[in-house]
Amino acid sequence: MNFEKYSKTFLHFHSDEIPTLINKYLGGNAKSVADLGAGDGSLLIGMKQKGLLKNVKNIVAVDLSKDRCNRLSQIDGLDVICADVTEVPQLESESFDFIICTQVIEHVDQEKLLREIKRLIKPDGKLYIASLIKKKYGFFYYKTLEGKWGMDPTHLREYASRSEYENVLIDGGFKIIETTTSALKLSLFEFIVRRIIVPIFKPKNANSFFLKYKLMNFLRVHINIHPPGYLIVESVVSPSEIIK
Repeated sequence: MNFEKYSKTFLHFHSDEIPTLINKYLGGNAKSVADLGAGDGSLLIGMKQKGLLKNVKNIVAVDLSKDRCNRLSQIDGLDVICADVTEVPQLESESFDFIICTQVIEHVDQEKLLREIKRLIKPDGKLYIASLIKKKYGFFYYKTLEGKWGMDPTHLREYASRSEYENVLIDGGFKIIETTTSALKLSLFEFIVRRIIVPIFKPKNANSFFLKYKLMNFLRVHINIHPPGYLIVESVVSPSEIIK
């Protein structure tokens, strides 16, 4: 699938949901936060909704897609950088207390990404990073860039196990603080809104559809499918030997 077409049509919907590990480890001391591969800003919006960014002075969102960067620029309080997350020379070294990188590492050169994160994060900072585990029996209907069946047509890889994923992080120079896995849930109503309602009715601020329509959001949360053999894997890691 063409990257720009994918970025234009595959909207990331805003909500007030955030991963438990972000809520647990972000804390109130972070003054600088970066979301690498921010997409349409769903996580940052969720963090704002939960009040987790009220003391953060510097919030940076980085994404490669011009369409996504245009949508990110409509969110107040963000510095938006349109760049490859594996190399962001616009950002200074050791400048972030907390970095988010969710569902990105499987799309890019993982060694280059972790090397760049290691450069950007403060020595006592923390990284929240998430990806997918695909078990041997896992399947979905997309063809990846390598021609394999996968969860997303732009994936370069899907990890076979938690240990494989964690070893990549360790080899990249990070210390595991906590890792969790959970069954992947895909919302039926997100699919309907993304593929039918948005193309036909073209609502304004389409990313905020579920924040605006509470009943649809309730259905989005509670009516899901679970693709066989797929798990979400999430870690909080530190580049430092000191874990706070």
